[in-house]
Amino acid sequence: MSSDRLVTAQHVLRSVMELRRRGSRRVLSELESLEPDLAEHLLEGLTELYHRLLRAGLSGEQARRAHRRAEAIALVCLLALRKAHHDLWRQDPATPAEDAEEDGLPPEFPQDSPPSSAPPP
Repeated sequence: MSSDRLVTAQHVLRSVMELRRRGSRRVLSELESLEPDLAEHLLEGLTELYHRLLRAGLSGEQARRAHRRAEAIALVCLLALRKAHHDLWRQDPATPAEDAEEDGLPPEFPQDSPPSSAPPP
C-alpha cells in the first residue's frame, strides 16, 4: 500500500504535545466549532465505546481510562492530519514540479494555497 506521506512523525509529536498542553476539552470544543459533524460522530462513537466497556465488565474507572485513551488517540490523529494539511498548503511555491513528483505529489498539485473561487481569466 502506497502512502502520500502527508503526516509525519513531527506532526504526530507536535499534536501529542498540543493535546497535553491544551487538554481534550479545549481541543474537542474547537473541533466542534470547526467540524461539527465530525465532532458529533467522534463523541457518539466514544460514548458508545464507553458503554460497551462497562457492559463488558470493566469498572467505571477502567472504562473511563480506556475512553480517555481512545479520545486522545483520535484527537491526536485529527490534529496531526490538520497540521499536515496546513503544512502542505504552505509549501514553497517555487518548488519545481519534479520535486513534487519525488514527494509523491502529482505535478499539478497546488504548492502554495487553496484554489481561489474566482473564475480563470
